[in-house]
Amino acid sequence: MSIRNATTIHSSSPEDPYCHSEWPSHNNPTPYDVFNLKPSEFDTKILRKKYFEIAKIYHPDISLNKNLINHKGDKLTNDHKNERFKILTNAYSILKDDKKRELYDRFKMGWNTPEPPTLRRTTQYQRPSAYANQYHNQAYWNASGWEDYENLRNMNDPALRPEKMKILAAIITFIIVTTTIQGWMILNNAEKAMIQVQKIHDDTEFELDKAYMNYGLDQSRISRLRRFLWFRTFGLYKEKDQLDSSHKENEAILKKIAGDDYDEHYAV
Repeated sequence: MSIRNATTIHSSSPEDPYCHSEWPSHNNPTPYDVFNLKPSEFDTKILRKKYFEIAKIYHPDISLNKNLINHKGDKLTNDHKNERFKILTNAYSILKDDKKRELYDRFKMGWNTPEPPTLRRTTQYQRPSAYANQYHNQAYWNASGWEDYENLRNMNDPALRPEKMKILAAIITFIIVTTTIQGWMILNNAEKAMIQVQKIHDDTEFELDKAYMNYGLDQSRISRLRRFLWFRTFGLYKEKDQLDSSHKENEAILKKIAGDDYDEHYAV
């Protein structure tokens, strides 16, 4: 069985082990090491070209060959492919952005990607998926790993659409019912508030009418003066003796005002 060493995967037998020879062999590669670039000779066009070439190797279901090995000949598991793809994506996000690249060059910011410590040998081969031919879709290139890819794949799976539609319908129904109940409660509270305001208005109008009619009592000038003196006395005194004394004084005042008509009409 031959071992292939190249930057991209060609249409040879999928069972042949494939070694990505340009992948850094040390545990702590820099973003430049991932793409086999020198900082002094950095070019964004070359970066982009290398990114798409390497992404075809490690991106889920893009490569036609899943039998990948490292420099020592150890089989790469899905976890290791996932780790390498994350390293690749992180390196590309730093180098393609001028500000991020400058921060990394000056302060080493945004980069911390150790290589997985141990690789396990496995003889299980995985079949290429029907999604392998969709590498032109940018959504697949931008997936950060196997989990993100599976989520993206499930979203596009026609077999799962009825279930998703049921869930979506349930969510929409819940939102509609909740909104309807809240709207009804708001209208009900508004109606109660309007009824309460109207009641206060009616009570106030009733009390004003009673005051205007002097609560059914005599409307003469002497009667109004007597009531004024009563309220004045009750506000000043609390003891019975004081109230009686003030009452006599009040009646004397009213007698003086009423004159001869006092005994006949205003005696208390």
